[in-house]
Amino acid sequence: MTRLTLKATVLVAMTAMATPAMAGETISSAGVGKGTNQTSIEVISEGHMLMHTVSTYESFESSVANNPYGGTTGKCWGAVEIRVPNASGGGNCLFVNAAGDKNFNAWTVTGLGKDGALQGRWTAIGGTGKYKNITGGGTFNSLADRKTGTFVNTVAGAVTLN
Repeated sequence: MTRLTLKATVLVAMTAMATPAMAGETISSAGVGKGTNQTSIEVISEGHMLMHTVSTYESFESSVANNPYGGTTGKCWGAVEIRVPNASGGGNCLFVNAAGDKNFNAWTVTGLGKDGALQGRWTAIGGTGKYKNITGGGTFNSLADRKTGTFVNTVAGAVTLN
C-alpha cells in the first residue's frame, strides 16, 4: 500500500511537470516595440536638457510565441533629464491587447547608449483581465529618430501572470 501511494505521488508530480504552466508561469517578454514619438525639449544649457515624451506603440513584435506583450498597442509618457553623457527620469505605459485587457508599467531611465538611445528598467505594475496580477520586468533600449518622429524600443525581461 505504501508503494502504491508513493508511485501515485511520483506519477502525479511527473504529470504536473510535463503539463505546460498557466497561472504563475514566468514568460519571456523580449521583443521590439515600434511607433511614433512626440517630444518637447527644454534646453537648460549646452549638454543639459529636459525632455517630455509621449510614445505611441503601434506594434510589439516578439519571437516568443506566448509573450504577453506580443500584439499589444499603447502609450508611454514621462520626463527625462539629460546631462550628456548621463540621463535619468521615468514614466508610465499603458498597453492594451486585442481582447481589451490593459497592462500598466513603470519605466526608469538609467543612462544613454553610445547611439543616444535611452536605456533603463521597466516594471509590470498590474492591469485588467489576464494582466490583473502581472509581476516582473526587465530592461529597455529605446532609440528615437527625431527627424521622422519614430522609435524602436528593444525590450528584455520576463513577467509572471498570476
